[in-house]
Amino acid sequence: MNIPVDFSPEMAPPSARWMGMNVLEHDRERMYSKVTFAPTRDMINFGGVIQGGFLTAMMDDAMGFNCFISLGMKMSMASIDLHTHFLKAVSLGPIAVEAWVTRAGKSVAFLEAKLYDQTGELAARSTSSSKLRAFNGLQFETGQERAS
Repeated sequence: MNIPVDFSPEMAPPSARWMGMNVLEHDRERMYSKVTFAPTRDMINFGGVIQGGFLTAMMDDAMGFNCFISLGMKMSMASIDLHTHFLKAVSLGPIAVEAWVTRAGKSVAFLEAKLYDQTGELAARSTSSSKLRAFNGLQFETGQERAS
């Protein structure tokens, strides 16, 4: 894992920390990351599975993190669009997400993610295009505890 020395878990967005994001792997050269999430019962819908908006948010946070780190923590991202395809329902349990920057220009990056359920089965895919702008520092306080 070649995450820059000046990155710390506290720098992850509060949304990613709330969903229990943990970085397993990052390859800046390949612009690839693998992260896990620890969903809570608060994310379950009437059907007893994780609500799709939370799954989409996990992929969005994974893609954003990967893009931020892959571009040297010099650019922040604002989603232009986000498309998700759900392939199967996801029960409560650990989730893994792989994220790639498929292409990055001067002002727009194209991102992709795959989400796997606790059995390792592909459960959802997302693609996104994001507006890139100069990173002006974190826009939230660090060191906040994850709500349980």
